[in-house]
Amino acid sequence: MDMNNSEDDKLFKFARQDTKVEHYEGASLSFGRMVLLRFFHNKGAVISLALIIAVALFAFITPHISQFSPNAVEPAASNLNPGQAGHWFGTDNLGRDIFTRVAKGTSISLEVAFVAMAIDLVIGTTYGMISGYFGGKIDILMQRFTEVLSTIPMIIVVTLLVLVMRPGMTSIIVAMMIMGWINMSRIVRAQVLKVKNEEYILAAQSIGVPTIKIIFSEILPNTIGQIVTTFMFSIPNAIFLEAFLAFVGLGVPAPLASLGTMINDGYTQAVVYPYMVCFPVLFLAIIMLGFNIMADGLRDAIDAE
Repeated sequence: MDMNNSEDDKLFKFARQDTKVEHYEGASLSFGRMVLLRFFHNKGAVISLALIIAVALFAFITPHISQFSPNAVEPAASNLNPGQAGHWFGTDNLGRDIFTRVAKGTSISLEVAFVAMAIDLVIGTTYGMISGYFGGKIDILMQRFTEVLSTIPMIIVVTLLVLVMRPGMTSIIVAMMIMGWINMSRIVRAQVLKVKNEEYILAAQSIGVPTIKIIFSEILPNTIGQIVTTFMFSIPNAIFLEAFLAFVGLGVPAPLASLGTMINDGYTQAVVYPYMVCFPVLFLAIIMLGFNIMADGLRDAIDAE
């Protein structure tokens, strides 16, 4: 028996594992920093962000440093081609510098869109959280109201506001405020319904934490990703809506010009002077494409596992 055991010891050896397990000892990254790292690894999103920043700087700085006023009429310099007499984008039929007007029009479009969507962000987030958290009859009544409101076309709301108010930035912003928050409220409500039955929410309720504190301290931080993403996607939609309203004559009044009014002024002469409509359309396309690509990158960074 002893001989067999000695032979077994020679044939079989206990495996030794010398692998050393290394543990990460560096600083842990917060969720926000992880999102930023993922976002900046997306080349398309970074390029879009840089492009949007460049367009915004062009829009808000150029009217103040240009030698030409965006609203100054010079009949002697009408219909100049791009590059003539220092007019980089040419002039329109009233002799106004298109380069400066495109910059000013872009700034107006961005202002209208950001102000309207910022207000919609507050209204939609608050409405959606109340509806989703309390549920029951409150949720039913609030959702029926949004369904009725969403059936009204935006163009009707804007037309009625123009009849009551003066055409301009205020009427467009108010129209966007009335209709623009609905999609945000629905997305926030869906996120609240998903989160409110989690254990940490039930635990907070069981120990008597006030409802307002639960909503803003526990639920809101866990829905912020979807809120930010929805907000980013809403901005290009608002810019396009403002341009469309201006194009059909419901935008800012003359002599002010947004991108939509410039497109409206230039398309009638597009065959003879195509540059009058090409430059506003180009900047509108750059803004919308840039925001959409950046919003896609932000969504991927937030939703990445």
